Amino acid sequence: MESCPSFHSRPHCTIDRPKMLPRLKHFRRRPLYGQKSMTMESTRKRKPELLAPGGSLEKCNIAFLYGADAVYAGGKNFSLRAFATNLDEEDLQRASALAHSLGKRLYVTVNVYPRQHELKNLVKHLKTLEDIGVDAIIVSDPGTILLARKHAPSLSIHLSTQANTTNSMSVRFWEEQGAQRVNLARELAFEEIKLIRQHSSVELETFVHGAMCVSYSGRCLLSAAVSARSANRGECSQPCRWSYRLVEEKRPGQYFPILEDSMGTYIFNSKDLCLLEEMGNLMAAGLDSFKIEGRMKGALYLAAVTRAYRQAIDCCWENPEAFAPSPEWITDLNQISHRPYSKGFTFSHNEVDSGGVDSETPIIKTHTLAGIVRQVFTVHCAESSGFPILLETRSRLFKGQVIEFLFPDGDTIPFQLDEFQDGEKNFLQVAHPNTKIYFTTPFRPVELQVVRTLLFEGDEALRHKAP
Repeated sequence: MESCPSFHSRPHCTIDRPKMLPRLKHFRRRPLYGQKSMTMESTRKRKPELLAPGGSLEKCNIAFLYGADAVYAGGKNFSLRAFATNLDEEDLQRASALAHSLGKRLYVTVNVYPRQHELKNLVKHLKTLEDIGVDAIIVSDPGTILLARKHAPSLSIHLSTQANTTNSMSVRFWEEQGAQRVNLARELAFEEIKLIRQHSSVELETFVHGAMCVSYSGRCLLSAAVSARSANRGECSQPCRWSYRLVEEKRPGQYFPILEDSMGTYIFNSKDLCLLEEMGNLMAAGLDSFKIEGRMKGALYLAAVTRAYRQAIDCCWENPEAFAPSPEWITDLNQISHRPYSKGFTFSHNEVDSGGVDSETPIIKTHTLAGIVRQVFTVHCAESSGFPILLETRSRLFKGQVIEFLFPDGDTIPFQLDEFQDGEKNFLQVAHPNTKIYFTTPFRPVELQVVRTLLFEGDEALRHKAP
């Protein structure tokens, strides 16, 4: 028992801190190499997996909290997100233990194209992942598959979308090399995906949400050419999303926008993928896993997108004939930082933009991360009311501002910050980013809960009042 941080005039009381989950030894629930995980018949009878990004150990926890069945994360090496926080060996052990304690799964990306001098360390990395007990590795390089089969044979192999698998014979080839799951190329149309499913018994996965690369299956050299940061080494600077204008050699200073018409296309300015509305079609096609892009994205993106797709999958599974996207799910997706949404190549025949590009593609951002709930105090005294919490702020918050608590079950509860204190029991008018504040809510939040707020400049935040 420990003392509760005194909230204004609240009498002294004691609390119990919620206990952390025990760290469990890893265990395997996957088939060994060479044993098919399921038949085409059984594929149709299992609810698809929701696979969310985990760019750090904290994000792995948040993804599981908001409904992910599995999380994919990268280690400090051999992962195509070199500038993500990523997980060191100890973090990977913790993430694996957490996943297994919850009955969920952890996949680790080993999807870099390794150079010759890296092969020795790659073997060590694969053995480490096998010892940790991760549920699968995500790879794109054939040499990595050979090394995994030889030196870490119990690791399940999932093929990355960068392998550019566009037909059932390619799926069969990779299955014969040991792949137990294939993430299909993003260039495929829905009808092609259905045909591949009909002729394949291996698990099939597809992206359903997130940023799209403008290059063929992500194999881009533009970043390496303009900023000496290779996308194929996990260092992409995303130059395809920069603002470009055309200048004619003999007319310096005259800038022309790069446009698209019915006679031609260009490679820049991809929109963001969003297939929430097509969840009924995708589930009917018998796909095994729906993947969310975004290991570099923040906690608000992760929580909002994961819970929206979690609810969509569950609702469609329970009643596929009556499935329709809920306005609340759409609100979640619209209130994260994103570019205009597109159905990409998967359902591009339904769109006038044909492929998800735009001459401008501005970033849309109406809300921001207010903070993350770090602690919920369980009060044991009759005089108290409500639930004292500790919030770690990520944005500047003002007295009177409305923040919204995103609950994993889909509820969103607004709350007006009428009073809050710092760790020294001082009442505050404003809380700065990356500080800790204490206040009481009439409902009970949960630890690691994500809290958002409208994006305002300065004191305009005071104008937003709770309904």
